[in-house]
Amino acid sequence: MTDALQVWTDNTLMAVIEHEGRDDQWRLRYAPAWLANPQAFPLSPALPLGRAPDEHASATIKRFIEHLLPEGRALDVAVAYKGLTKSNVFGLIRALGAETAGALQFTGDATATPADGPKQREIPLSELAERVAQREQLPLNVWDGQVRMSVAGLQDKLVVFIDTPLAEGGRLWLVDGQRMASTHILKPDTGNPKTPHLAVNEHFCMSLARRMGLPVADVDLLRTPHPVLVVRRFDRAMASAHTPVQVQRLHIIDACQACDLPVSYKYERNLGNAAEVRHIRDGMSLEKLFACADLSGNKASTRLAMLRWALFQFLIGNSDAHGKNFSFFVRPGGLLEPTPWYDLVSVLQYDGFDTELAMAWGDVFEHEAVSPFALADFATRCRIDRKLLRREGQRLAKLAEPAAMAQALAADYEGDERAFAQGIASFVAKQAKRLAQLVEDAAHIKAEYL
Repeated sequence: MTDALQVWTDNTLMAVIEHEGRDDQWRLRYAPAWLANPQAFPLSPALPLGRAPDEHASATIKRFIEHLLPEGRALDVAVAYKGLTKSNVFGLIRALGAETAGALQFTGDATATPADGPKQREIPLSELAERVAQREQLPLNVWDGQVRMSVAGLQDKLVVFIDTPLAEGGRLWLVDGQRMASTHILKPDTGNPKTPHLAVNEHFCMSLARRMGLPVADVDLLRTPHPVLVVRRFDRAMASAHTPVQVQRLHIIDACQACDLPVSYKYERNLGNAAEVRHIRDGMSLEKLFACADLSGNKASTRLAMLRWALFQFLIGNSDAHGKNFSFFVRPGGLLEPTPWYDLVSVLQYDGFDTELAMAWGDVFEHEAVSPFALADFATRCRIDRKLLRREGQRLAKLAEPAAMAQALAADYEGDERAFAQGIASFVAKQAKRLAQLVEDAAHIKAEYL
C-alpha cells in the first residue's frame, strides 16, 4: 500500500512524498505550481527541482526526512506515545511534521493546508519550573498529554513562541497553526553532575561569538530558578505588519542534508574509533563541509564563514562540532547561504568524556595534538589559502581573549557559575595564544611537504 504526505511551505503546496511501506520505497513529486514559482527552492541539493519524480533516489528522500526528526530521548518518547517504531520514518514525520526545523510542514490531507487556525497555550514560568524539575518522570516534549515536535539533537528541548523579549515581559506559548510557529528553543540545564553548568557553558560560548562580531543565534538565560538557555530561532521571522502576528518559516538544511549523508554519518569516523575501523572516514568532514561552498551564491564569503566557524570551535574547545552543527538557508533556485551559528559548547571543560574531534584537522582527531602541519594539511584539503588561515586565525585570537574575559564578568551568571565562566575564559585565552602561533607556523610550511 502506498501512502502520501503533502509538503507545505508558507501555506503553499510544495511537494508530495509517497511511501510504499512494505519495500520502504519513497517517491517525491514537486507540485507543478511550485515548479512555476520564481521563488521556488528544492528540499535540498540532492533533491533538485528539475528532475522527474522517478529520478529522485528513494534513499535520499528518506535520509532527508530522517534529519528532521528528533534524536535520543525525544525520539524514544515520540515512538512510545505515537505507537510507532524508530524505523517507521514515514509514520514519525506524519505524526510530528507540523513543526519541523526550517520551512516545511507535513500533512496527510491533500485538500487542506496544515492546521486551520492558530492555537496558543501559555506556559507560566511556574509551570515551566515544575516541568523542568520533573522532566525525568515526564519528558519535556510532552504537554497536555500530547507529544510535540522537538528539533534535532540529544538535549531536552522545548520549542515555544515568545511574543516580546523576556526582559520586557515576554511570555512563553505553545502554538499550532499555519500562521503561528515557535520562535525560540528552550534548553534547560541538564542537572547532570558530569556536565555542570551546561546551559551557562553554551550561553557563554554563544555570547562570546556575539562579542567577537561573529554570526550566531541570539541567546538569553531564563531562571526558573534553574537556568534555561533560550535560543532565538533563525529559521523564523516575525511578520510584524500582520495582526494578529504571523511567523514566517525559513527553509534551512544542515550540512549532512546538503551532502546527502545519513544522521549516523554526522561524525567523520562514522564507524567509531576502534582500532579496526578508525581508518574509515566516510562521515562528515571539514573537507566535505567546505565543498558545500560550491553550492552557494557567494563561494568566497561562504568559505570564509566556514573557516571562522572551524577556528572558533578550536578556540572554545568544542570537540563535538559535527555535521549537523552547521546549517544553510536554502534560497530561491536552491543556492545555499550559511545560517548563524548554534550549539557552541566548550566540551573540553568536562572530564570523563570522549573528546575526539568530530571532524579532523587534516588527519588529527585529538585537540591537544593539533599542529601547524595539521592546520596546513586542513587548509590544503579544503582549498584555503594559508595566508588567509593565518590572517583569520590571528584576528580571531586577538579578539577572543578580551571578549572572553569581558563575558566572564557579565551579570548573567550567579554564584559558582561565575567561577565556571572564568574557567572557560581562561581556557579561551590559552587557546588564543596557541592558535595565533599555530597558524603562523602553518603559513611557513613548504607546499611540497603537504
